[in-house]
Amino acid sequence: MSITEPGLVFGMSDEEYHADPVEGGSLSSSFARRLTEHVPAKAFAWHHNRKPTPAMNLGKATHLLALGAGPELIVWQHDGRTKAGKEERAGYSEHIAAERVVAVTETERRQVVGMVEALRGNPEVAAILDAGTPEVSVFWQERGAWCRGRFDLLGDIGDDYKTAEDASPSGFQHSMSTYGYHQQADFYLRGLRAVDHPAGDRPMRFICQEKAAPYLVQVHTCDELAMEIAAALNDRAIDIFAAAVASGEWAGYPEITPPPTALPTHYFFRYADIIPERLNPFADPEDF
Repeated sequence: MSITEPGLVFGMSDEEYHADPVEGGSLSSSFARRLTEHVPAKAFAWHHNRKPTPAMNLGKATHLLALGAGPELIVWQHDGRTKAGKEERAGYSEHIAAERVVAVTETERRQVVGMVEALRGNPEVAAILDAGTPEVSVFWQERGAWCRGRFDLLGDIGDDYKTAEDASPSGFQHSMSTYGYHQQADFYLRGLRAVDHPAGDRPMRFICQEKAAPYLVQVHTCDELAMEIAAALNDRAIDIFAAAVASGEWAGYPEITPPPTALPTHYFFRYADIIPERLNPFADPEDF
């Protein structure tokens, strides 16, 4: 499948989506977040060497059993440390890399089943899962670049499922800061607005579930300030991507020898008791 017009695409496989069906390339939310954190050369290298992580596998497996959509699930029959296990994994390596399948151990499979039962056992969450269409991709053009996003669920509201160590509000706050979930929300909502989907004007929800029993669930959204910051960061990422695609150049660090490096702010607070006050720019002048 080749994408040449903006719009929603239903039923696109994970393999097709992650292979990028836009000629010349398109910007995903994860790529945009890498462009926020790193120079273009590093972001580009990460994007083109992307590999599924154990956390991603767990989330995809749970998503598959909860929603009935996603790559094929296989359960390893042999211990990966054995000869049979190594051969088994080697036989599926290409399929896993292409995200045609997601593989878990028997222990992980039982964990996933428990997580799905907890998801479906909550009436409010079950209603959300049943209200949307799974695995909906959106493609659009913005600021001179092709962009793409993929909703775990899309109905009147766009939803994304996340596994987490801590699904509480403070846990989500930390995850939002670490993984850029606010940028993902803004990016995906841009896509919906670009194709005139009404969910583009409603906050995107993150269905967060803890990976340890009792597999608690919380449904989070990002506040207004987080979304305003995300919009500015995504504008910057899209502009960087568009310029790099147009020029064919993915820049590295701006100079080989940067200016002398200062100590980070937290260092002065960490050692505030032993750094002479005259050398601590954060010391209270009245204490001098």
